[in-house]
Amino acid sequence: MLKGSLKSAPLSDVFQLIALSQKSGILTVERKDKHARIYFTQGRVAYAHMRSGAHLGEVLVRMDLVTALEVQEILMTQRRESPGTLLGRMAVERGILAEDDLARAIERQAFDVVGEVLTWSDGAFEFHDVDANASQVPYGHGVDALVLLMRVIQSGEEVREVSVPPEAVFSRSGDPTKADLPPGAWEVLSQVDAKSSARAIAAELDMGEQRVYHVLGQLERLRVVERSPYLADEPLVLVVGASQALRRLIMLALQRGGLRTATTEYADVVAGISEHDPRALLVDVDEGRAWELVRELRKGGAQAHLPVLVLVDEPPRAGLFRRLPRAEWLVKPFQELELQNEVAQLLGRRGPIGSS
Repeated sequence: MLKGSLKSAPLSDVFQLIALSQKSGILTVERKDKHARIYFTQGRVAYAHMRSGAHLGEVLVRMDLVTALEVQEILMTQRRESPGTLLGRMAVERGILAEDDLARAIERQAFDVVGEVLTWSDGAFEFHDVDANASQVPYGHGVDALVLLMRVIQSGEEVREVSVPPEAVFSRSGDPTKADLPPGAWEVLSQVDAKSSARAIAAELDMGEQRVYHVLGQLERLRVVERSPYLADEPLVLVVGASQALRRLIMLALQRGGLRTATTEYADVVAGISEHDPRALLVDVDEGRAWELVRELRKGGAQAHLPVLVLVDEPPRAGLFRRLPRAEWLVKPFQELELQNEVAQLLGRRGPIGSS
């Protein structure tokens, strides 16, 4: 077993040691409330995920490999019938995802996780060896760890050069064909509409938030786009639920609709409301706890009239909402636009989120 502090041993050095030694095992990295696990098979990265970070379902949606509706249907089946079956494997078995596309999504998720943990200057790591023939995560042959590490380091160096705030709004101002555009510029330009924030643009693309902000900064410097003097009006919605995978899908849908989001679990709702001061609450029903939560909020205090949307497995019985002001519901699985429209109404907006 290998363990230590990130202050005394940079994670990039640990990563290289595991790769060059062709070890098989699990590298766990922890920092405050963040927790990442990177699975190695003979020195190659087989899989990586982070608590509170992007879930594989979100990655698949961002890459346009499956829809948010399909991911929800898999999650519901997973919960009811196959709790031990991994989401990616279920998507392949259903015929909605090819093996090669699953491998690409896993590599993308690993890139995001490794990119995040390499920025941590404090925290702790621990590596446990396992039998190289043991079944860890049943996905192909993994990713070359050293190549992945170099890509992450290079990307991190690039995005530090120039960036923009997430709330910034841009419009086109120059001829992009006359400039030496950075990689990804055309994808970013396709989303620039003088209304969407940098955050909303990033949610539409499979590039990673920081890279999108970096590309927008470069386009601004090249005078291909110009920044609005006004920041985007993006109310914050607090997303509550037990399933990290579903919370991430909800947050992605709302960010695409021009909203800021934060997330918390049931036990931390009051603290989350106090910290984020949300304009609305979106709660995923979980064994009846959603209704208990709404009832508690309605008893008084600053949260008594906070608009709430509850995601339910089936329509609630008649009369349940008589004493719950502004508590609406939406049946799962939902379409992304359907969710955006429901939240727009909850916030008192005329039409879909992002419209004036």
